[in-house]
Amino acid sequence: MALTAEQILASDDLGLKKVTVREWGGDVYIRVMSVGERDSYERLWMGKRDSGVENFRTEYLCRVLCDENGSLLFSREQIDSLRNKSGAVMGRLFDEALKHNNMTEEDVEQLGKS
Repeated sequence: MALTAEQILASDDLGLKKVTVREWGGDVYIRVMSVGERDSYERLWMGKRDSGVENFRTEYLCRVLCDENGSLLFSREQIDSLRNKSGAVMGRLFDEALKHNNMTEEDVEQLGKS
């Protein structure tokens, strides 16, 4: 049976993943980005392999860390504060977020070359 446009648009495909952060004493959730959000993030990276993107992990996590209802935890204004958190913790969360969003390090590398 083929899906209709209405069925596709009504489906909830932006799932959440619960991640325990023992260093912070609790849990956070990682949400799946919409395709529009992912396109926006990827545009930041396009063609910047040599120069890089400032705060690229923090920027990514700011877009996906959320509460159990899917509401983002951090605003864009908090990126500078968030980037001062543990590199080990943020690295683990970044890796989990990439997996949950079906994105790989190779994807990021390719964007840098574009």
